[in-house]
Amino acid sequence: MARLALKLAIVAAALWATGIAGWLALGFKNWEWHERLTLEVETPTGTISGGSVVAVKAGTTPKWLPGEGAGGMGSKTIGEASFVEVSPGKYLFALLGNELDRTLTIFLPEIEDTKDRAAELETLRETRDVPRKKYPLLVTFLDIAEPRTVQKVDPDNLAASFGPGVILKRITLEITDDGVTKGGIGAVLGWLNDPAVMENPGWSSLPIESRRAIGALLSHFPDSKGLRE
Repeated sequence: MARLALKLAIVAAALWATGIAGWLALGFKNWEWHERLTLEVETPTGTISGGSVVAVKAGTTPKWLPGEGAGGMGSKTIGEASFVEVSPGKYLFALLGNELDRTLTIFLPEIEDTKDRAAELETLRETRDVPRKKYPLLVTFLDIAEPRTVQKVDPDNLAASFGPGVILKRITLEITDDGVTKGGIGAVLGWLNDPAVMENPGWSSLPIESRRAIGALLSHFPDSKGLRE
């Protein structure tokens, strides 16, 4: 029995290795790295910061595949938006967006080939400032318990949303080995787990601005993804 189990293990390993090699030979390539976006805010009581780690998975498809995207690079982000509590009960959120584009632009801009930059990011460990033109969309909820109160935040005028003396000092992006952040958004926005909000008819009754913002707080909402489309 032990010999049979060993043989099966060897066969499984061989099949796995052949499958990976075949996958690469056909033109499929994949890369993955973790990154932390951190918001640093100056307040009347001092400087505060907060951020979340997400996983970015990028990949290419071979040119021989049918369709417009053949031969190009796509990506998906796994995780949740970065946020910081600016004052008690008042939060600044940096919504998820095209994380691949932002990261490739900030790191290794001297490398022209997108695939080469993605491969380099898997081993790079570095922190850089996010330039103003690459800032994520920033929002807040005037009432943290009410998803209808979402409001865009001007990164150049946080005082308009949070009061005098509040300034966005900088946003940084770090390529890291840390694990993906889980549960932070849900702990702050308890209604994310409320079917009365996240499922119809509650979801469809929310303003489109609220639905768009909520859809970019987490990389996936399994129970309501179809409702947002």
